[in-house]
Amino acid sequence: MEAANNSTTKDWLFFLISLVAMIILFAVADEWFWLALPFVLTFFVRALRVI
Repeated sequence: MEAANNSTTKDWLFFLISLVAMIILFAVADEWFWLALPFVLTFFVRALRVI
């Protein structure tokens, strides 16, 4: 049980970091924000334990 909780904690952390990176890219160079989009979506889905 603790290993699963630790895994989702890491996934939430990676999701938040990639979300911040995507927001920064959107503010600075909006044509490049989509580069962070796969990371945001992947870690969000993993944090919700969908896969």
